[in-house]
Amino acid sequence: MKPETCNLFPIPDLFKSDHVLCIQPHPDDLEIGAGATIARLNQAGVKTTWLTVTDGSAGTFDPSVKREELARIRRSEAEKAAALLGTADMIWIGFTDGGTLPYEEVRSEITAAIRELKPASILVCDPWLPYEAHSDHIRSGLAAAEAAFLSHMPYFCPENLSGGLKPHKVEAVAFYYTAYPNTYIDVSDYWHQKLAAIECHASQFPPEKGKLLQDYLTARAREQARSRGCELVEALKVLSTSHLHIFEAAWQC
Repeated sequence: MKPETCNLFPIPDLFKSDHVLCIQPHPDDLEIGAGATIARLNQAGVKTTWLTVTDGSAGTFDPSVKREELARIRRSEAEKAAALLGTADMIWIGFTDGGTLPYEEVRSEITAAIRELKPASILVCDPWLPYEAHSDHIRSGLAAAEAAFLSHMPYFCPENLSGGLKPHKVEAVAFYYTAYPNTYIDVSDYWHQKLAAIECHASQFPPEKGKLLQDYLTARAREQARSRGCELVEALKVLSTSHLHIFEAAWQC
């Protein structure tokens, strides 16, 4: 049962945002985690901008592939995928892929992007996903959540205010890859775009692996859509930024 304290702060509607900053640790995470939702947001006239934290240069089992070349390939794949989903604006922070992210630097870069772009909402992977072993995901998600919560405060990350940026308040954070969803987006009409976007990432998903991923994602989307009057959903944890500090029931809201 949802605690009554959850009612103090309503769950925001992502589709009432004018601009959503979509953040991913690696090229391909947004497509996998929320690609159909992004396509629907774009179709609804909500502006989306993609921010990729790492260069994706560790995403291979083939030691003969040079990291610089893989980073170039993955950037090209992501740009094609974003276009299929309707997003044109992309930011590449370019931290090295592979579990060595400097947390404070990532947080500062995301805060700077928030202050420059002034999005109403943030979309990012859930850093509190149980059993998540990849620290790039944990650090990126947590840095984005903290940046969203504190970017309106003038003494937070002051290093990126010197260039004329101003504090900006984010209203909502939507988490994909979440174990505690509270929002189910009907993406039945956009699922083909999501799968096509994932297929752009040929360097990551050869045919057999790609089919397994698509089968899993489709089965999960259908499973979560049961009793919701639609065929396929993407499940998100959407919170106001007020939920992100000493709010013990947030995981239940």
